[in-house]
Amino acid sequence: MTEDVPSPIDLRDPADARAWIRDAEARRPWREQVRAAFARVLGAAPVRRVLEIGSGPGLLAERVLRTCEIESYTLFDFSEPMLQLARERLGADPAASFVLGDFKQAGWTARLAAPFDAILAMQSVHEIRHKRHVPALYRELHAIVRPGGLLLVCDSVPPDESARMTALHSTEAEQHHAMTTAGFAEVKIELVVHGLYLCSSRRTT
Repeated sequence: MTEDVPSPIDLRDPADARAWIRDAEARRPWREQVRAAFARVLGAAPVRRVLEIGSGPGLLAERVLRTCEIESYTLFDFSEPMLQLARERLGADPAASFVLGDFKQAGWTARLAAPFDAILAMQSVHEIRHKRHVPALYRELHAIVRPGGLLLVCDSVPPDESARMTALHSTEAEQHHAMTTAGFAEVKIELVVHGLYLCSSRRTT
């Protein structure tokens, strides 16, 4: 399948956004294990400035800010309803800032105060709607993370062998290839749980 995969829901719609949050947590209660793994990796590194792409309602941001010593955490999402839910969750935290934007659009990084010590993505990279676009996205991320900085990506392996799912979701090996193609190194799998994996890499130059 070479064309982009359309999304079955519109996360810009408040009702769809709330339904996604409810369903995602109900169907995958182990997502908290993944969020804890993000925090563990960040806590072991000298990380002060963090960007999360596709930050949704701020669940990962809340976990990281509660656990790690972060000076600045930018939540970037294309859905205003999701950002509003994140503001309700984190608006009182002085480290949190919220940016509306779409990483599928050209020049999207211009609105961000780069460089960052770490860039995070919690099941959001596949929202680029075809895995052939992922290496180019990672090249953009490589340009805004500092040398030595981290890229941490959680996504799911294809849940079935259909053309739609294999076009949308990257396997662990495909994720590794996309990261190294974009210039990241030291790629490793930090966690695998019920079809989700957390992959870390580092900008070395």
